[in-house]
Amino acid sequence: MYVIIYFQPGDGCSSCPLTYAPVVDADTGLPFYNDCVAKCQLGPGAKLIAAGSRHGGTTEAGRRRASEVSEEPDFFKLVPAPTRTDAGGEVTADTIKRFANDGYIYVGRTGFIERPEEPAPIGDAKNGTNTAARARASDGNQGGSDSGGPTVSLRMVYPDGDMYMKVWNRSELKSLVKKHTGPKSETAPLSSATVPQVAGRDSSPQSLSRRLLASSIIYSPDDRTEITSLTYPYTAVTLVSGGCTGAMVGSTGRLVLTAAQCVYNNGVNPDAPVGFYSNLQVAPGVYSGGIFNYGAHSTGIAQVQTTWTQGSWDANIALLQLSYHYKACGSLGYGYQCGSSEYSLTTAGYPGDKPSYTMWWQTATVTTDVCTGSAETLFPFDAADGQVGSPFWEASDNTVRFVLSRGACCSGNVAVAITPAFYSIMNDFTSNYILTTPTYILVGGPNRKVFVHCDTTSWVCKGTTTRTSATRFYGHPVSSSNKAALRVPGTSLCLSLRSTRSIGKVNLYPCDITSFSFNSTELWNIGTYNNIPVLRTDNGGFLSWGGSGVQMKTASICSPSKASSCTWRVETA
Repeated sequence: MYVIIYFQPGDGCSSCPLTYAPVVDADTGLPFYNDCVAKCQLGPGAKLIAAGSRHGGTTEAGRRRASEVSEEPDFFKLVPAPTRTDAGGEVTADTIKRFANDGYIYVGRTGFIERPEEPAPIGDAKNGTNTAARARASDGNQGGSDSGGPTVSLRMVYPDGDMYMKVWNRSELKSLVKKHTGPKSETAPLSSATVPQVAGRDSSPQSLSRRLLASSIIYSPDDRTEITSLTYPYTAVTLVSGGCTGAMVGSTGRLVLTAAQCVYNNGVNPDAPVGFYSNLQVAPGVYSGGIFNYGAHSTGIAQVQTTWTQGSWDANIALLQLSYHYKACGSLGYGYQCGSSEYSLTTAGYPGDKPSYTMWWQTATVTTDVCTGSAETLFPFDAADGQVGSPFWEASDNTVRFVLSRGACCSGNVAVAITPAFYSIMNDFTSNYILTTPTYILVGGPNRKVFVHCDTTSWVCKGTTTRTSATRFYGHPVSSSNKAALRVPGTSLCLSLRSTRSIGKVNLYPCDITSFSFNSTELWNIGTYNNIPVLRTDNGGFLSWGGSGVQMKTASICSPSKASSCTWRVETA
């Protein structure tokens, strides 16, 4: 049994240097890049020791824990050294405590690692141990936890390279599962599949690095068939940069499911250092040698579960938050079903033993209970490097049940099941980091002294000169060109023009936060026009100030002479 102590965020710091002088908390072993980063979160009285010198701590809690476990987890081994020696600079308290309310500590600005040119074997292909065949007692597969060891979530924020860590205990995971899987769960719609909004448009081939992992098992005959005409649900299958496959999943158009080893190297790839891979991009529906129907899209946040780093591959699943909502390609659903069930599955991906940028599909059948024993499932299907992270879905409802984890490890190929815990973690991630965003206010005028206040009862929006009265908005980005929907937290109300003309009233109106299919009147282009910061609708209307207590409107013109009324910025609340 592992004893994990959770801290209340410390106070009294406004920023910390990014100096790499790693320390760990003496009682828990939680790692930090330097003592300032640690004390900013744990408080000034934190007992810190140099990383690598911890021997159980000196407090009563440390002695108690030492008597309860035979081997304490070494969290520091999961933390990469900084990839740049000239990084310098500072990190603000806001960044350090960004995910503190959810139990994440800020580790440091680790940066990213690059993939080696030569791929490494998948899993334990060299010794052939059948990890998937080990049935272990479980508490409803709580995150694929291994032998009582803690489940650790590692989170990376792109493009800055800030890394966060959370250590889960079993009671937390049980509570999370209860919250997201019970009959009163409000997050179930988040896991729904969605059909494409538009047909893909062929574009010239792009370049995404292709190889990460090697080794494969191909049964005779090879049952894989190339996708030569792209249709849904294959539009939702994604190429993940670095040589993996993934899938757009859930209803938001911003969640990607893949394998953890495609995102983070903990030593499974001995030719690369520990760390998160750089420049993660996702390209849905690539086929026929490099037709990028839906383009390539950047990643905002990556999260992996790391029990698989401790000898178990049960948690070899990663979540990617795209930098913006992208609905054009559609998505697969995700879910679980307890009890012994036979699954008739379809899978597709980008095998490395086939021509570059070609998608191949096949079917597979397996009978298993995903809620007991190992989350890994061994069954016969054809797999090669490049297919790792591929979704396995049921054709009846396009719901992903498994993710390809590794091949050539256990006299077969292996997939990780969507367990109740993984399902809950995915819903929790979606709820907290896609439905919820940082909050913003609209700040107007050259001197930043005017604001927007919206009444959530009448839905009317007016000007105000009081900053504390300014309405807070979530910002839901919908493209790479600084376009976003602005939604009032805790509601389904978005700031909208609701007019086909460029001139009209701006108020709150209901918007779709289940599928995130926003109308063009609910979208605001955030940028500059005539060197003036503006918020502009797609039909050319500029958000315009008319005075304190006056109805907010749009204007068809924004010129230097009108800058006092049409200057608007989106600032963190």
